[in-house]
Amino acid sequence: MIYSVINGVTLRMGRMLHMKDTIIKTLVYDKQVRLFLLDNTAMMNEIIHLNQGNHRVLNVALGKLISGVSLLTATIKGEQRISVTVSMSNPAYKIFADIDAHGNVRGYANESLMHGIDEKSASVQDLIGKNASIRMIKGSNMNQFTGITDMPYQTIDDDLSHYFKQSEQVETFIETNLALNNENTVLGSYAMYAQLLPGAPVHLLHDIREILDTNSSFFQKQTNMDIQETQNELRNYFSDIEIIGQSQVQFSCGCSKEMFYGLLLSLDREDLMEAVDDDRSMDTCCHICGRTYLFQPDEIKSIL
Repeated sequence: MIYSVINGVTLRMGRMLHMKDTIIKTLVYDKQVRLFLLDNTAMMNEIIHLNQGNHRVLNVALGKLISGVSLLTATIKGEQRISVTVSMSNPAYKIFADIDAHGNVRGYANESLMHGIDEKSASVQDLIGKNASIRMIKGSNMNQFTGITDMPYQTIDDDLSHYFKQSEQVETFIETNLALNNENTVLGSYAMYAQLLPGAPVHLLHDIREILDTNSSFFQKQTNMDIQETQNELRNYFSDIEIIGQSQVQFSCGCSKEMFYGLLLSLDREDLMEAVDDDRSMDTCCHICGRTYLFQPDEIKSIL
């Protein structure tokens, strides 16, 4: 394993050298703004692949939420977690994204939305509707904060930015770019998070937005760059940029066979007894990752 030191930060080289599913953490504008960049194409391909049967617009909305929220793994530490719920104008329709400080990310739509989405929904804006909301729970098991805001922009990105301004009184800009082909394969997924530090003028966020929107090709090149190349490229746009670290993100469902024992207990006792008497196994499937758990007759009998 090779290590490199850039701006006093020790970075491990090798598999983590390239920017796939890696958050690049920087400070710009005389250390007045935190700017995080992420190419999460590989992770998003894995997640969208698990949701191949979804309506295309639903996958775009889900992908943009997961992509934007995945950046927030770089803002928490220890055992902290963030759980985000987007409730559409139809309150029965929801999408979720969960992250932790170790870079574990998961996201999914609820059953009502997956089976009830209007085939005529032509855009994310149509899907969200005018009366949607974002709820974000942040913290650890012992200390949690919950914030809820409306979604006036109906775009996911601008509404996440709006959440931080309204709920946490922090000027923040989040932007995602998710490109899907007709087969629901992710061609590219990129995300950016900029947040003002205390005392910084608001116009700096507008400047960053304009720079990155004007130079969007940077994101397409980012996948094949190493940390030094990324720093050099970013200096073309931010002369005083300081890279302060990097962190990985990865899809992690978190399900286990033990969790599904509770699902078996929700079944009729007669059905469980019948499976035991017939020496028949039962299987359960996680709707988030698609993993199947098989329960043998003796395992079923143990919960009766």
